[in-house]
Amino acid sequence: MKTIVMDSANQYLVVALYEDGKCLDKIQEIGNRKQSEYAIVYLEKLLKKHHLQVLDFDEMVITIGPGSYTGVRVALTIAKTLAAVSSIKIKTVSSLKAMAGFKKAISILDARSQKIFLGVYNEGKVVVEDCMTTLDQFDHYRQIYPDYEVVGDVSLVNMEGQCGDLAHLIYELSKIEEYRSDVDHLVPEYIKDVEAKKICQ
Repeated sequence: MKTIVMDSANQYLVVALYEDGKCLDKIQEIGNRKQSEYAIVYLEKLLKKHHLQVLDFDEMVITIGPGSYTGVRVALTIAKTLAAVSSIKIKTVSSLKAMAGFKKAISILDARSQKIFLGVYNEGKVVVEDCMTTLDQFDHYRQIYPDYEVVGDVSLVNMEGQCGDLAHLIYELSKIEEYRSDVDHLVPEYIKDVEAKKICQ
């Protein structure tokens, strides 16, 4: 089983190749303005390095958001294109869950304008559904889940931490996800749009 892993939703760009559970190669770099420019370039670079072609792969795993409007669409567009021209199957993983992995964790990502995307996870299972909230509300979740590690864009809440191996986390989480049967109608999980509609109603 050969797998392409890609995350372009937030500040990191991740591209990785796996075969039968083993990582053949990966690129993970920070730079949230590089996704649209480099995602395909990096994928082609890794494929060429390992003498592989896209059609050699059985599945692709991508993060589906929440995240940057443009960033989320990069990996999704690539996945939908590949699914349209080949038999590759698609799995998706929440961007917040990707940061949490299988930890007990409060996962946060920058939603701009003093807001954060937040989800709470325990061993890959959802404790609190992905949502958007204000930075001021973060302490509320910390009080409810005091023994949960905070992961993601932790500098937003004046904490220190390092991002782990996102390719590995996404790949491992994909094992508990089902293949998406609705690839043609697959859309990013923006959350912001939902919140905006609530405010307007």
